[in-house]
Amino acid sequence: MKQALNYRNNALVFGLLISLFHGPAVQAAIAPVKESQRAVHLSVPYLEKAVTPAASAAIRAVRQHDLRIVREDLGQTVARDHRYIRAAQKAVARYERAADQGFIMARYNLARALAEGRGIKRDYRRALAGFRLAAEQGNVPAMLRLAEFYLAGLGTPEDRVEAQALYYVAAGIQNRGASLAKAMLAKHLQNSQLEQARERAREIRARMPALDLILQRGREQELLVAAAEGDVDKVQGLLRDGVDANAINVLGRTAIISAAWRGHHRIVREFLNAGVEIDAADNQGRTALTWAAINGYPNIVDTLLEEAALVDVRDDKGLTPLIRAAWNGHEKIVRFLIENGANISAADDRGIDALQRALAQNERGIAALLRAGPKELVRLRGEIIVLLTDDNDKIGAPAVIGGVAGDKDIVLDQATQMIRFGTDGKIEKGFASQAFLEKEFGKILASLPETTDNNGKRRTRAAIDDGLPDYVVYGLLFVLIIMLFAGVRWFILNRR
Repeated sequence: MKQALNYRNNALVFGLLISLFHGPAVQAAIAPVKESQRAVHLSVPYLEKAVTPAASAAIRAVRQHDLRIVREDLGQTVARDHRYIRAAQKAVARYERAADQGFIMARYNLARALAEGRGIKRDYRRALAGFRLAAEQGNVPAMLRLAEFYLAGLGTPEDRVEAQALYYVAAGIQNRGASLAKAMLAKHLQNSQLEQARERAREIRARMPALDLILQRGREQELLVAAAEGDVDKVQGLLRDGVDANAINVLGRTAIISAAWRGHHRIVREFLNAGVEIDAADNQGRTALTWAAINGYPNIVDTLLEEAALVDVRDDKGLTPLIRAAWNGHEKIVRFLIENGANISAADDRGIDALQRALAQNERGIAALLRAGPKELVRLRGEIIVLLTDDNDKIGAPAVIGGVAGDKDIVLDQATQMIRFGTDGKIEKGFASQAFLEKEFGKILASLPETTDNNGKRRTRAAIDDGLPDYVVYGLLFVLIIMLFAGVRWFILNRR
């Protein structure tokens, strides 16, 4: 009888373990936490710590109704490598130029960068001032961000009355998020404070431009239509009037995405000069670069890459601009993307990469480019110097193709990185495969001195990994499962 009971207990334990890894209840538990249950400061990039319940309720209310704010907070899912840093820094420079020319959305974008420390050192006080300038010109997203700064005490003492006043103004311009936020925040304010907030809201509104801000927001859709239709004069006029080009339509597209989607190169340039966000994505996760790559507009792709648009962004199916361009047969765009460091081996959510897409469409020229990688392409730009580094990121030896090595000290981010000197003398970085380096520079690699660790064992940079080996991870997981099994079994037996 006891043996039968043990068998039954073992079966029960195994059943529990199986349900642990496959049962719907646990699958739901290990799924991402719903946004409504997640601590709000974990979703807002400029909030470094938890905020008060009153602030949390208002901030969450805004995000329930404002998809644009949510998308801005999420940003792009890309590697935060040197390319991301360069793109962020170039964006900040573009925002600063446009802000100096008076473009409201550029001031807003610059303030966001300062708040998040993206491409520039984080500075809450400057961010606060930037949001205030944009808000005073009637920019609703700036009002919402500014209210959150007052709620969280970022760059200024916490001030719920000022935040409520800003929500009053934004709600008066028919912003649903602000309407809900002011209702949530009102629960935490006294009647006297609410009266102060209403008086303060009247003062804020009085300092804004003497125009109908509701109609002004309606003009955002006019700008989106003009961008898609290629109406340069109308776009220029709306931008001069302060219409927000960061606004989105029902598809989540900003004006620059609409222009890139339809191939209007001059309008794309107008938006870049006005300081729009270059890497904003629509509801499908596609940026302006993605749409230009899909529809085959090499001049737009080239312009966006010059402005350091993120090259390896993924859409909702995991496809990068390179995969899209290869799939649609746009050879020139494929070349541009590879030259600008696109990840050739990146695969979509189904595990299909750019080369497989090209071969499926019988795009032999594109397939040849992808197989060659940067090797053949970079030679078109001038002299190439590949610098091999040691474990301490110091230059071990330079290898030169078609030119003479320079005397510049350059430290690489990765062992496979290539330094390219263009004909204009500018230095650009790209990547080569390890196989390419070994094939082309095998003798130099062999002649480099060996690096040893503290135990005297030979190491190579490529062999160093900051993470644990796979067998250690699997071993720890196995031990954890056994311990869980034993614990559950002990609990069942002792319960009796």
